[in-house]
Amino acid sequence: MNSWRNLVPAPLAAPETRALKAARLRTMTGLFLVAALVVSFGALRALTGIFALAMFAGATTFALLQGFLWVRAKNAADDAWLMRERDDAL
Repeated sequence: MNSWRNLVPAPLAAPETRALKAARLRTMTGLFLVAALVVSFGALRALTGIFALAMFAGATTFALLQGFLWVRAKNAADDAWLMRERDDAL
């Protein structure tokens, strides 16, 4: 049986390598961390003071940077996969 990913031509064109999967998981982890910090910011600020703001800034920077790097790597992999030479002439 074909996976639904095989039916979607883009943006999931290229097979996911270990490096791309790790980058995607780092991006998701960063976004989940930012979401958790937003939800619990009041309680966290009461416990840690100004350190809560530093944690939020660090997590946001991490998530944005990882997201940017993952999107660039994924787009490059998709372009390489879609533009590869195939022997379709046969």
